[in-house]
Amino acid sequence: MAEVQTFENVACGFCGLGCDDLTLEVEGRAVRAKAGPSGAICPEAARLFRRLDTAEPVARVAGEVTSQADVYREAHRILAGATAPVIAGFGTDMAGAGALVDLAIRFGGVLDHHASQGLFRNYAAVQRTGWLSTTLAEVRNHCDLLVVVGDDPTANWSRLFEKFYPATPLFATGERRVVFLGGSPSEKARRQLEGITISELAGDPVEVLEALALLVSGRTPPVAASGSLPLAELAALAEALRASKYAVVTWNAGALDDGDLVAERATALVDALNVTTRAGVFPLGGVDNIVGVNQLLLWRLGYPLRTLVRGQGSAHDGTLYSTQAALRDADVLVWVSAFRPEPPPDFSGKVIALAHPDTIFQTEPDVVIPVGTPGVDHAGTVFRMDSIVSLPLGALRVATLPSVAEAVRRLAEG
Repeated sequence: MAEVQTFENVACGFCGLGCDDLTLEVEGRAVRAKAGPSGAICPEAARLFRRLDTAEPVARVAGEVTSQADVYREAHRILAGATAPVIAGFGTDMAGAGALVDLAIRFGGVLDHHASQGLFRNYAAVQRTGWLSTTLAEVRNHCDLLVVVGDDPTANWSRLFEKFYPATPLFATGERRVVFLGGSPSEKARRQLEGITISELAGDPVEVLEALALLVSGRTPPVAASGSLPLAELAALAEALRASKYAVVTWNAGALDDGDLVAERATALVDALNVTTRAGVFPLGGVDNIVGVNQLLLWRLGYPLRTLVRGQGSAHDGTLYSTQAALRDADVLVWVSAFRPEPPPDFSGKVIALAHPDTIFQTEPDVVIPVGTPGVDHAGTVFRMDSIVSLPLGALRVATLPSVAEAVRRLAEG
C-alpha cells in the first residue's frame, strides 16, 4: 500500500472564500479531505478535492483516443478556422487565465466566465451609484450588525459564518447580530452563529432595503407597511442599524432574480448609514477564481469579462458578450473548467473542451483535453472573493494532466 501523506493548512481555491486551513490526506494518487479541529468538513471542498487512485482520462478527438500531437493539432485547426469563437467557462487559475487571453489575442473571441451573471448584476449597481464595499477581515473584526439578503448563503459558501465570526474578533467586542432578510438560516448556519443574536425578516428584500434607507435618513416610507412588514418593525431595524458601529449588508446576486436591484438598494442603505456611522456592502461571489480572472482582463485589456477580442482591438458589452448571447452567433466554443466537472452549455458548433477529468458530457465535444486542477495537480494562484487577497495553491500529487496554461500553449502552437 502507498504511504499516506497528510497535508495541513491547505488552501482551497473553489468557492472564493479563501479558506487556507484544510487538512488533506494523499495516498498514492487518491486525495481525500480530513475533518479539521472542529470535526467538520466543508462538503464542497471534500467533493472537489476528492480523487481516486485511478488512471486519468485521455485526450480524444470526436470520441476517439489519439496521440497528444493529433489532439492539439485538431484543436488548433478548428480554432484557426473559426470566424466567431467564444472562450468561456474560464474556470482556471491566473496562469491559465493569462494564457486564454493570449489565445484570444491571437485567434479572436469573446471571453466570459460561467459564473459571471452575479458579477454583472452587481456591476449594474456600481455603474449607476458606486458603492462602499468592505473586506472579509473588516467583517470578521468590526461588523456588529450583518444583514443577509436572500437565501442562506452557506449552501454555496459552507463556512461563511465561521469565517465571519471568529471566537475572538479584534474590535467587535459587544453584542453581534445577524438579520436574515427574505430567507432563513439553516441548521448549519445556526451552529456557526452560536453566540450571535439571530433574527429574521420576511418580505420583498428590494422593498425592505428601500424602506430602511429612507428610515435611516430620517424619512418615512410612502406607505404604512413596506415589503409586507409593519412600519414599527422596519423602524426598529433602522434604529439598530443607525446605532451600530459597523453594519454590513451581504447578498448573492447570482442567486437573486432581481440581484441588480438588491445591490442598488443595499448600496443606498449603506450610503445613508455612512452619514452618521460606518457601514459597507459585502457582495458574495468568487467561485472558480472569477474575481481573479476578471481582474486579469482589466489589467490586460482594460475591460472586464464579457469582452470581445478581435484584430488589434477589444470591445465590452455586458449583455451582448455573455456566453449565452455570444453563442447564438458563434461557430466554435472553447470551454475551460479545471476546478469542477462543469460541462459546456448546449451548442451546435464545434466544441473544444479543456475539462476537469470527471466531466460528464451530454454530447461528446469535437476535442476533449482533460486538464489538472490548480491546488491538486499543480500549483497556481487564485483571488479571494473580496479581491484583495491572492491565494497561492500548492500541488498535492505528481501531475499527469497538463495545466490549463500548458494545454492552451500547446493548442496555440498546434
